[in-house]
Amino acid sequence: MAPKCVLSFVEKCCIWLLTACGVLSFRYNASTNRFEKSALHYMGCVVGTVFYIVFGPWIYWGSVNTVLHPSTMLNYYMIVLQFIFMYNIILISRIKSLSNGERLRQLLNGLLAIREQVLQGLPIVSCDQDLPQKLLLKLIVFDFGMMVLCAFFFRTFVEHSESFLYSLLGFCNLMQVSSMNVAINLLLFVLYNGINIYLQINARCNDLVYGSKAPMEIVQLYLMHTDTSLVVQGIVEVVSIPILLLCIWYFFIIVFSVFYTYTSLVQDVRAGSGDALLNVINPIAFFISEAGQVYFMVSGAAMFTNRARQIMPCLNLYTGRITDVPGDQAIELLTIEYLSRDYAIRIKGLFTIDNTILFAIVASTTSYMIILVQYYLQE
Repeated sequence: MAPKCVLSFVEKCCIWLLTACGVLSFRYNASTNRFEKSALHYMGCVVGTVFYIVFGPWIYWGSVNTVLHPSTMLNYYMIVLQFIFMYNIILISRIKSLSNGERLRQLLNGLLAIREQVLQGLPIVSCDQDLPQKLLLKLIVFDFGMMVLCAFFFRTFVEHSESFLYSLLGFCNLMQVSSMNVAINLLLFVLYNGINIYLQINARCNDLVYGSKAPMEIVQLYLMHTDTSLVVQGIVEVVSIPILLLCIWYFFIIVFSVFYTYTSLVQDVRAGSGDALLNVINPIAFFISEAGQVYFMVSGAAMFTNRARQIMPCLNLYTGRITDVPGDQAIELLTIEYLSRDYAIRIKGLFTIDNTILFAIVASTTSYMIILVQYYLQE
């Protein structure tokens, strides 16, 4: 019999996508609700990585060279940078997943074990049902839907007689670009599970706070709270380098998409092209896709941090009535320990993923766009 609190359908789809993209070199067993070693999955990741090393550049440049782009050298340089970013991010993500596969498997199993423990005896509906829906929305609309829209609205093809072939090649390239974002999907899968765990722990603490056995049970819940934080932070550490590179990529591609849209529109208007509006659908859809990745990453990390800190009001209820009872003293020690713990999602100690990143990206994008437009006008 399958254990309670097995992954939902949306979560299983996310795991399948992570496995297909080579991020997980092991398999998920629904009967045990655990990740297990699999030589087949590991070899599949190795073969997929080698395949991408050989054919990735050909797919990218094959699709890029068959499409007309705005005639400016700055756009060409950015296209080259786009390939360098994409190629390295996908390779590093796959290599990191292979080299840290066992550690990642143990951490994910630890997260599932905590999830089972904290949800034991509670109905599944007590979880936040909006989180799987948000994950499904991201997978369908931003990971796949926008890439399909981009493929349908490539600019004028060099050879119209083979436009279908070029569309197919371009779609493969866009799926290749979309595969970079699987590290974000893994991060969201972990963060959303952590959020639901914290939701249950905080609710139980509120229910137990006035009970006769409240101190001891709250100590046990807080230990689960701490274990969740350690597991999530451990998984973040495993994927920190891909996430770091993706954050740089998102800033670059957002600036590039806006600049590409501007130069494409200006060039078509000057040439009197009737397809000016159709030609900008591709970069706009690409911009929406990548901006959506940033939003989901930031909102998930911010929600995780806020939910983790909500246990503090439960501990504060004991402030002012601490006695010499060992249980009450333990609560006081937990309060001190909580104040020294950092629940923020930090990437290599360089920055914190929270809502301030959105403001920073908007401000920086505006500044760089002014510089790029001025350079373009002087060409």
